[in-house]
Amino acid sequence: MAVIANQADSKLKLVFNAGLDEENKDIMKNKTFANVKPAVTNDNLYNLAVSMSDLQSYTLSKIVRYEEYQLSNEI
Repeated sequence: MAVIANQADSKLKLVFNAGLDEENKDIMKNKTFANVKPAVTNDNLYNLAVSMSDLQSYTLSKIVRYEEYQLSNEI
């Protein structure tokens, strides 16, 4: 029985460094954008994330793309 993976959703997460806390540990802030079109290439998504980070007050630390798939049995 073969399993089919259908892409259900894609999200973009930007992680920012917002400074240090009282124990000198990094404070990380996240911004997540849902409904990213699956056809968008990683290069284009990366360039978009970098451009959006220029509008933020914190330093961009990491860019993450999440992909969700719905699994079903082949009939």
